[in-house]
Amino acid sequence: MTEPGRPLIGVTTSTTIGGAWSRYSAGHKMDYLYREYTRSLVLAGGAPLAVPVVGERGVLAAVLDRLDGLLLSGGPDILPARYGQDPQPGLGEVDAELDEMELTLAGLALESRLPILGICRGLQVLAVAGGGSLIQDIRAQVPGCLRHDQPADKAVCTHRVRVEEPSRLREILGRGELWVNSGHHQAVETPPPGFKVAARAADGVIESLELPGERFVLGVQWHPEGTSAWDPPSLELFKAFIRACREVPA
Repeated sequence: MTEPGRPLIGVTTSTTIGGAWSRYSAGHKMDYLYREYTRSLVLAGGAPLAVPVVGERGVLAAVLDRLDGLLLSGGPDILPARYGQDPQPGLGEVDAELDEMELTLAGLALESRLPILGICRGLQVLAVAGGGSLIQDIRAQVPGCLRHDQPADKAVCTHRVRVEEPSRLREILGRGELWVNSGHHQAVETPPPGFKVAARAADGVIESLELPGERFVLGVQWHPEGTSAWDPPSLELFKAFIRACREVPA
């Protein structure tokens, strides 16, 4: 049992290649998760649970049945075929197995009305799972863009975003402008049906999407887990997510 009052939050993992079993093997695939995600959820009152890269839809559905909320974490680029595009110059590394898992998981979570928080790639997963599309490389496709892949520590805020009103994000943060960290080169191009833009950067790049209504379905392009230890708005985003997860019917 989880600690009373702490909802159980599934957090998606990414894949890396570990050491070889022997000189005859090429290495092991390992699922990993940056500690800032779990630390932020604990600070906000949640109980995090890492979700490994599993391809079976039935297994993912069984996992979701036990969760009170889902956090879609950051990671590599999404395969452009998933949103009906050919690869363009500037596309980075993709992981087809991770795409299959997270897009399936996001689709199931949307169907079951589970609270969802998407961060960086997680925002993009939400967009693609809902039928939207992505900008494959901001520098190549957005004239006059800001530098969104800042070479700075995750704890450093590097540019501002404008928070739309009305929006759930505006209600949570209580402000119309926000300084955020930035470590991405892709972004949402076309929001999926039913979603609305909740924040943009000065160059027009979408920085947040949400699903209007009582459900908590929200994605941000920045990394609030990297600043939650010192930045009240970052922690408040996690706290709002946890509050929504506590309201999920048993």
